[in-house]
Amino acid sequence: MRKLLAAVAMLSLATWVSTGKDRRSELEKQQERIQSLRKKLARQMASPSLTEEQKFLHAKAAALLDRLKPSAGDRYVFDRLSRAADDLLEASEEISEAREAERRQAPEDREEAGRALQRYYFRVQQAEFFATVCAESETTTYSRQSRTVSEQRRSADDVREYRYSYRFEQAEFFAAVCGPSDAAAYVKHSRALYQQGRSAYDGKQYRRARKLGEAAALVVSALERLAQARLSGLEPPPLK
Repeated sequence: MRKLLAAVAMLSLATWVSTGKDRRSELEKQQERIQSLRKKLARQMASPSLTEEQKFLHAKAAALLDRLKPSAGDRYVFDRLSRAADDLLEASEEISEAREAERRQAPEDREEAGRALQRYYFRVQQAEFFATVCAESETTTYSRQSRTVSEQRRSADDVREYRYSYRFEQAEFFAAVCGPSDAAAYVKHSRALYQQGRSAYDGKQYRRARKLGEAAALVVSALERLAQARLSGLEPPPLK
């Protein structure tokens, strides 16, 4: 019996140690992810002749990275937000590549660029919806309410206090990175990039058209990921 109890104790200890290592490893990976995105941002900010859209993308990526913290307990939100920052940086890279000289055109380039822009057109049309989800008016109310609840629960147990404090910080986070004006700006820049791509297509600059269309779609993708993170932990929304 003593041997059995000892074996169970050793197994429990091994499980506890393994879990601790896994948690630290996950936090280390997240920290490395943040540092990698910071380096990517620094490289892109050093590029000459940044466009208005690129300055916006860099500012929003920097705002996300400044507020993004490693979290072993909410990996989904970290994943959505870090991917949103990466989408913004990828969009900026596409804009830079769009300035490169056009290669010799092949007969199929026009058709391929046209089909690509059709896909990007539908993607850009989704921006308004994601902006509404990301910057809905409840953000401010929820932030205020969660602050009140957090203060009222200071005398409660640590787990409950942490949960309310965490939800408050999350609400403040989204109010800062995707408020109504920010969400509208995402939509504005995604549409501007698409229109620039459409103009390039009309001018028979098919590579440039695809690059700018891809940049527009990536801006919408970042907005979508912000909206997904915004709804994390809530009940699935009903159809209206």
